[in-house]
Amino acid sequence: MMKNLDVLGVIFILGLTCYAMRAGGYVLAASMRDDGIAARFLRLAPGNLFIAFIVSGCLSGGLAGLVGTLVALVTMAATAREWAALGAGFGAALAASTSGL
Repeated sequence: MMKNLDVLGVIFILGLTCYAMRAGGYVLAASMRDDGIAARFLRLAPGNLFIAFIVSGCLSGGLAGLVGTLVALVTMAATAREWAALGAGFGAALAASTSGL
């Protein structure tokens, strides 16, 4: 019984910590100026993170991953729809990997 209480305590502390960090982030973001360098950097961060994840996936996915990425990029440029690009990219990667590429 004591072990279950320890686990619940750890879960509670982690949840409280996550909530405090998120709330602190909102407070900090609300206090930032809209025209400052930090605000401009944060507006660019999602794209930078996306590129970092994509590059590592492309390098580890081989030729099929590269084909899927290129198809997703072309589809996104043509349609401007994320879900269409993701579907086309995953489909192309699957087709490339099953065809022996």
